[in-house]
Amino acid sequence: MSTIEEVKQKLDIVELAGQYTRLTKAGKNFKGACPFHQEKHGSFFVFPDRQTWHCFGACSTGGDIFTLVMKREGLDFPEALKMLAGRAGIALPERGSDRRQKQKNARLYEANLAAETYYYETLVKAPEAEKARNYIKARGLNAASLTDFRLGFSPSSRQSLKNHLVERGFEEKELLDAGLVIETETGMIDRFRNRLMFPIHDHRGATTGFGGREMDGSQPKYLNSPETAIFDKSGTLYGLFLAHDEIRQKNQVIMVEGYMDAIIARQYGFNNVVAVMGTAISEKQIALVKKLTANVVLAMDADEAGEKAMLRAIEYENFLGSEVRVGIMPAGKDPDQVIQNNSGQWQAIINNTEPLMDFAISTASAGVDVTTAAGKSDLVEKTLPVIARMQNPVRQAHYLQKLARIVKVSESKLEASLIESGQTRQARPHENKLGRQPGARKIFSNPREEYCLAILIKYPELIHHAGSLRIEYFHNSENAAIFELLRSGLISTARQQLDDLSLEHMQHIEQIADKKVMPQDIQQKLYDCILLLEENHLRSLQEYYEAALSQNELAQKDRDEVLDQSLEVSRQLKEVFIKKGKAKQLNKRESASNDTR
Repeated sequence: MSTIEEVKQKLDIVELAGQYTRLTKAGKNFKGACPFHQEKHGSFFVFPDRQTWHCFGACSTGGDIFTLVMKREGLDFPEALKMLAGRAGIALPERGSDRRQKQKNARLYEANLAAETYYYETLVKAPEAEKARNYIKARGLNAASLTDFRLGFSPSSRQSLKNHLVERGFEEKELLDAGLVIETETGMIDRFRNRLMFPIHDHRGATTGFGGREMDGSQPKYLNSPETAIFDKSGTLYGLFLAHDEIRQKNQVIMVEGYMDAIIARQYGFNNVVAVMGTAISEKQIALVKKLTANVVLAMDADEAGEKAMLRAIEYENFLGSEVRVGIMPAGKDPDQVIQNNSGQWQAIINNTEPLMDFAISTASAGVDVTTAAGKSDLVEKTLPVIARMQNPVRQAHYLQKLARIVKVSESKLEASLIESGQTRQARPHENKLGRQPGARKIFSNPREEYCLAILIKYPELIHHAGSLRIEYFHNSENAAIFELLRSGLISTARQQLDDLSLEHMQHIEQIADKKVMPQDIQQKLYDCILLLEENHLRSLQEYYEAALSQNELAQKDRDEVLDQSLEVSRQLKEVFIKKGKAKQLNKRESASNDTR
């Protein structure tokens, strides 16, 4: 039995889900308000026999204990496995190198936490921190913000923090690895001196690094921790650990630039705001918020939005499966200034955002004379390549039409320009990688899913022929996670790049890769397997709908929606049966043709 199966056997999904929402008996199942969105009538069902859950309301998704924790806590599969294994009292197997690195990382976390406490107490108590306290007061921060974000002050002494932490058992090498000190010819000295300190936390709330603002006019104005084993600035969002729940509840995240912007936003009740800490928004940061919401709003300065935003917009939107929206600040104003001066104005900006691509095209258009051939050509050259990279065909068509109207050129000519330049419009719809609906199953392993994965691992080139294979077809959470890795190109062959994966993933991939897959008609085998997985998924959904409808526990509106969904699933099942029949006839003809040769 694998560790994942052992975790599932030891934990009860009713008990786990009951920690997120109040459950009441509904026949042999349980019902409650969905913990992922606000609703008046409970549409969240837990099925003890299957050890699964399903929301029949706005989420329209479901899964097992792993997907429940992943969605509720914003974790990826390895993180959810670690959390649930700990709750079940199961030790996860680790490679020796993993164990040693985790031990080292644990010391870095401890050192940063100890530094955070030291800086905080210094800010509150030390006479030297008076200027920093006055600055905080002048910026309008209250006591709650000070404690929520654990702001601090680093003394001007060259070794005050170092001496403090060494006295508490930390080695100088550990402090160097944590980025708290720097090495000089005369020894180790504190990295941060005479600065207002902003502790930086990961999405779980662990202290990973610091940002420090000068209090004496020294440069740089803001100094950040260096990249360490636990701190990656481009993969961190300031304040995410505090904004986590509100982002999920509002199904929206607002991304600002600076520490103060995020702090003031929370102080005034805007709790779904995070900061990118002055860096360009990265894919890692987008990946963090994608676990919580696909609705991203960028609160941007008018002078920084422009063409750079457009160039990045499509990569973000393709990854999110949703359009990014933008709220533009008044000229010369930062978000924290807008909020403190007039919080209603800030709310109005957030309520009246526009799609980033619309804003970017408008900004680009304003800089050229579209009444001239040169101006039209310039605008097309700037925007057409971006439109070409859109994966959602409906949105792509919309912006192609918009560009055609602006430059007063037919859409067909713009499309011809794409072809002539070697660019092609994306033909496939964007798939939501997060929204999946794992279905019912009575055993934890799923040979059919593993056979499909074995084909893709052994013949990675076939991933391009698996466009109809959706992540929700994998009812085993671990298999779904591995399919995501395959689709993202992180596993190119059976045994490449495995060192970057968790031991559990590695072992499971190895087991799947060892399965026998005969090479004859391999593409047809993949197609047949996908059809079987789709059929199984649809049958599972049908069972869910029947179970929910039979209990008469849904509000009438939700009941009507579930009934409509059930009818739609029946229609899709008929289509699958037709496809299977055609595939069977094709296989017979090919077999007969081979026999006559």
